[in-house]
Amino acid sequence: MQRLVRSTAILGLGSIAAVIAAIFRAKILASWLGPEGTGLLAQLSTLTAVLAPLATLGIGSGLITLIAEARSRNDVERIRRVEAAGRTIAWGLGGALALGAIVLSPWLASAIYRDSSFAWAVALGAASVPFSAVASVRVSMLQGHEAVRANAILNTTIAFVGIATIVPLAYFFGVRGAVAQLVVITAVWAWWAGRLLAPHTAPGPRPWGVDRSLWRPLLRYGSAALLVGLSSTLALLVLRSMLVARLGLAQNGIYQVCLGVSGMVMPLVLSSITATVWPEIAAKARDEDAAEPMRSAVRLGFLLTTAILSGLLIGAPVWVPLFYSGKFIPALDLLPIQFLGDYFRCAAWMFGIWLVPRERLKPWVLFELVYGASLLAAFVLLVPRLGLKSVVVAYVIAHVTHAVLHYWLARRRVNFRLGPANRRLLLGSFALMAGLAAWSPRTLPEMGLGMVAWVGWVLLVVRPHEWQGVLRRARRFLPGA
Repeated sequence: MQRLVRSTAILGLGSIAAVIAAIFRAKILASWLGPEGTGLLAQLSTLTAVLAPLATLGIGSGLITLIAEARSRNDVERIRRVEAAGRTIAWGLGGALALGAIVLSPWLASAIYRDSSFAWAVALGAASVPFSAVASVRVSMLQGHEAVRANAILNTTIAFVGIATIVPLAYFFGVRGAVAQLVVITAVWAWWAGRLLAPHTAPGPRPWGVDRSLWRPLLRYGSAALLVGLSSTLALLVLRSMLVARLGLAQNGIYQVCLGVSGMVMPLVLSSITATVWPEIAAKARDEDAAEPMRSAVRLGFLLTTAILSGLLIGAPVWVPLFYSGKFIPALDLLPIQFLGDYFRCAAWMFGIWLVPRERLKPWVLFELVYGASLLAAFVLLVPRLGLKSVVVAYVIAHVTHAVLHYWLARRRVNFRLGPANRRLLLGSFALMAGLAAWSPRTLPEMGLGMVAWVGWVLLVVRPHEWQGVLRRARRFLPGA
C-alpha cells in the first residue's frame, strides 16, 4: 500500500500542469465564448476523441510492450521496425481520416450540431487528427523506452503552450481561434514528442512502412483497446449530438462543466493508481493472487475520489462562477449527480483493474459495450421527463451497471472480497456523496455544514496506521524535522 501511495503521488504530481492548463482554458472559453461556444468546442473535442484512436488503430499498448521487450534483448533493429510501424500508421491513417472528415464536414456538422453551417469547425478540427495520432504513438514509444522524465517534460511544456496560445487566439478570433488552437496544440505536441524521443531512438536512418511480422502483435493489443475506447467516446458523441438536437448548444456547454471536471479528476486518480497496480497484477502467478493488490487499489481509489469530489461539490458555489462564469450556474444542479456517477465509475474501474494485466480482454470489451448501451438507452428514456438532468442520471445508471458486472466477475474469477475496512469506506463514501446529492450546499453556512460532514467522513474511514503514515510524511517537510 505504501508503494502504491508513493507511486500514485509521483505520477499525479506530474499531471498538475495539465490540470492547471485545463482549468485556465475552461475559464477563458466560458468567459469569452459563453455556454454556446463552450458547447460547440466540447462537441468538436468529442468528435476528434473518436477519430484520433481510429488513426492509431489503438496500437499504443502494443508499441509500449514490443519496445520494452526489444530493449530487454537489446534488439535495436526490432525497435527501429516497431517505431517505423507506429509512425507509418499514425501519419498515413491519421491523414486519410482527416481528409475524409474535411470532405464530409457538412454532413458531420449536420450530424453532431444539427447545423451544416458549422462545417468549418469540423474541417478545422479534423486537421488536428494526424498530429494527435502521431503525438499519441510517440508518447507510447517514450513509455516503452521508460523515459519518465521526457514524458513529464512533454506534459508540462504542452500545458504552458496551451495557456500561451488560448488567450490571443480566443481573444482576437473568438470561437474560430479556439478551434484553431486545437490544431496548434496537437502540432506542437507531435513535434515536441518527436524531439524528446530522438535521444532514445537508434542512430541511423528512420525507415517507413509496417513489417508484416508486426501486424499481428500490434493488432492483438490494439483491437481490444480500440473497441473499449470507441465504445465510450462514440457513445458520448452520440449522446451529446442528441442533447444538442433536443436542447441546443448552450445546454451542451452547461453539461461540459460536469464532464470537464470529471475528465480532469477521474483520469488523474485512476490512471495514476493503474500505472502501479497493473504491473504488480501482471506479475502474479494466478488470477486469484490479484485480489490483494486490488483491495489496496480500491482503498486508495475511493479515498482519493471521495475526498476530491466531495470537496469540489461543497465548494461548487464558489468555483463554478470563478472558474467558468455566472452563466454556468445551472451546472450546480447537475454536479452532485455527476459526481455520484463518478463514485460508481471508480468502483467499476477498481473492480475490473485485473482484467487487462491478466489478459482477460473479452469481458473487458463486453462490459464497456454494455456501459455505452446503458448510457444511451437511459438517456433516450429519461430526456423527455428530465431534460438536461437526464444526461447525468443516465451516467449514474450506466456506471452502476458497469460496477455490478465487474464486481460479480471479480468475485467469481479472482475470489475478490472487499474486507471490513474497505466495506466501511465504500458505505461511508456513498453516504457522503448521496447526502451531498440530496442536499447540495449553496450558501456559506451550508458549505460550512458540508465541511463538517467531510471531516466526519475522514474520521470514520481513515484507519489509525494511515493517519500515522500521513504524519510521518508530513514531518519530513517541517523545519528541523
